[in-house]
Amino acid sequence: MNQESFPANAAPLDTPPLETPEPLSADEFAELGAILAYLRARDERIPVWEFCEGFMVALICCRRQIAPEEYLPVLLVTPFANAVQQQHFMRLWSRRWQQVAQALDCKISALDDAQAYQPEVVDARAEQAALSGPEQAALAGQQAASFGQRWAQGFMAAVAAWPEEWAGPRNKEALKWRTAALEFVAALTADDNDAPTLSPFTDDHGPLTVSTQRMKAFGDALWAVYNMREMWCSLGPRIETVHKAAVPGRNDPCTCGSGKKYKKCCGV
Repeated sequence: MNQESFPANAAPLDTPPLETPEPLSADEFAELGAILAYLRARDERIPVWEFCEGFMVALICCRRQIAPEEYLPVLLVTPFANAVQQQHFMRLWSRRWQQVAQALDCKISALDDAQAYQPEVVDARAEQAALSGPEQAALAGQQAASFGQRWAQGFMAAVAAWPEEWAGPRNKEALKWRTAALEFVAALTADDNDAPTLSPFTDDHGPLTVSTQRMKAFGDALWAVYNMREMWCSLGPRIETVHKAAVPGRNDPCTCGSGKKYKKCCGV
């Protein structure tokens, strides 16, 4: 964790109290993207928003509540330009966090439910297909990310950053659920190499960029997220095992180093 990337005099990273959040507008998502693009110009390791959202969802589903001071340097490995930029990013981030958390806590029967979590993902292959001829030529040999791929990569990056928080529970049934759920998300980190059969955001006129198998896998991953959120909420934070120090026998040497027997020293 690159904690030194964020100076001690940086703006506070506190998450505001939970309340009914105002959904982020398209312009506000664009503002998040612009901040990330600015940071990425200084450090190419800075991810796009879709990756950040997947990372956020994993934090929301995590068994332990991880503070912004702990997770932000892992996600963004370079400091913000100034306190104003950081505060603006965190205000938008916190609103999106609260919206996602509330959606994942809703009881839904279908992913197209109005209250269901709707990931902020893009169809990168459709965007690439919409580029002009010269722009496409400049990207020759570079395949755009598959649908949902960067979101899943962000989720799994958070899992990898805190493996102890994602270790399997002792309950065998819960362990089986957790393992299956993570496998559904991890499957999305791979490329979609099946034949494209649909366009995820347009009915008739968009280019075919996503396979039927991919859309099913994406839906499976979203249900897996709901399952993980519910499971960790029910199990609660991990409880550390407390090991009681061994007590010496009455006639054993005292552990304080006095040279006396325990019964005539600290064991009195």
